[in-house]
Amino acid sequence: MTMTKNILTKLITLGTLSAVSISSMTTLALNHNDNSTEVSTVIKDTKASSATLNADKQQLMAKLAKLDFFSANFIQKIFSDNGELLQQGAGKLAISKPNLVNWQTTEPDETFIVSDGETLWFYDPFIEQATAYNLANSIHNTPILLLTSNDVSLWQQYAVNKNADNFVITPLAQNSQIQSLTVSFSSKGQQEQLSEFSFVDATGQISTVTLNDFDANAKPAQSLFEFSLPQGVRLEDKR
Repeated sequence: MTMTKNILTKLITLGTLSAVSISSMTTLALNHNDNSTEVSTVIKDTKASSATLNADKQQLMAKLAKLDFFSANFIQKIFSDNGELLQQGAGKLAISKPNLVNWQTTEPDETFIVSDGETLWFYDPFIEQATAYNLANSIHNTPILLLTSNDVSLWQQYAVNKNADNFVITPLAQNSQIQSLTVSFSSKGQQEQLSEFSFVDATGQISTVTLNDFDANAKPAQSLFEFSLPQGVRLEDKR
């Protein structure tokens, strides 16, 4: 069984998808029931204006607002709650605003997660299966997609606290699969760039995703954010 698929899925779908099975995406299910109620309460009780954002959240939003797109390679390490290295993987990532994501894991197994702006696609070539989710129903519970959006109402659903060059994003929903997501920045010459994501899941496992070859100058090809179901691949449509 591949633990990387489980952790990667929870990174992309923080609080939206429950990664129950490690070996297959067939068991993924949207957790709408409790989350939708909590999110509705948050939106209702909080005015969606920049005046309601705390300073740390405003600073993070300002940093991310400068990134209309980027691509990078990544190395992912998964640690147990006591710090033991459980697994390591690698892949490549491309993001473009608004709401476009291509996340490809190349090691130890190949998997794809693609957001085309309307649908969130999960594709596992090994088991020849793809799963489709409605992005509009997912994005409000998906902190990693904050990187692709400047929507203030979306940011209202998370608390943000700064620690040095790190920003810790915590879902306000109480039953999130992930307890926190940390976004780290570094400087390269005159340019500031994303350098790492790290997050803690509900079991206490910690995953770090270190970005290399970060490129915010060349716009990723539009084709990266398009998904066509390969011949012979079974589709589980949850839209």
